Amino acid sequence: MRRTVLVTVLIVVAILAAAGGLGYYFYNSYLYYTIDDAQVTGTILPVASPGSGQIDTLAVKLGDKVTANEVIGTVLVTPATGGKPVDVKVSSPIDGTVVQDSVVVGQAVAAGTPLIQVTNLNNLTVTAYVDEGRINDVKVNQEVDVTIDAFSGTSYKGHIQTIVAATAGSFSLLPTNDNTSGNFSKVSQRVPVVITLDSNGSNNVVPGLSAEATIHLH
Repeated sequence: MRRTVLVTVLIVVAILAAAGGLGYYFYNSYLYYTIDDAQVTGTILPVASPGSGQIDTLAVKLGDKVTANEVIGTVLVTPATGGKPVDVKVSSPIDGTVVQDSVVVGQAVAAGTPLIQVTNLNNLTVTAYVDEGRINDVKVNQEVDVTIDAFSGTSYKGHIQTIVAATAGSFSLLPTNDNTSGNFSKVSQRVPVVITLDSNGSNNVVPGLSAEATIHLH
C-alpha cells in the first residue's frame, strides 16, 4: 500500500514537473525570441586614391583613430593629359578607426584604389536572421539583449532598427530553392533584422564578431 502511494506521488510530481517545464517554455517563448545566428556589423568605408599615381605620404596606420576631413595621406597623381604629377591630399570621410591599411609609401596605385578602410566603432549594429515563421512577432523598436561570443559575460542593450524587406536568400548568388529538377524541397527562409546597439561598452567590439540576440516580444 505504502509503495503504491509512493509510486503515485512520484508520477504526480513528474507530471507536475513536466507541465511546469512546458509552461515555462511556452511562457518564455511568448515573451522572448532568441536568435543565435547573428553578427556584429558596421559601415566600413574605403578611403580611395583620387587618381592614378604614387603614394607620397601615409599619416595613419591600422588601429589609428581619425576624424572627418582629416588628411590621412597624399598621392602624387599623374594628370591624364601628362605633365608634372600633382600632390593630392586624401581625407577620411567620417570619424572612425582605421580597420585596414592596404598600401605603403611609394606604391603605385590606380584611381579608386583603397588606401585605408575606416569604420565608426561607436555606431555598430547587429544583423540577426529571423526564421520566417517568427517574423510577424518581430517589430521595429522592440528591445533586444545582445551577447557577443568574444565577450560572453557581457550583455548589450539594443533595439530593432530595421526589418529588411527581403529574405537572406534573396541576396545569394545561388538560390536556396531549386525545383528545376522536379524534386521540390521546401527550405525555411530567414529575414535579416538590423539591431542598433545602444552602447558597445568598453569592450573592443568590432564588425564581424558572432553574436546572439534575444528580442523582447511582449
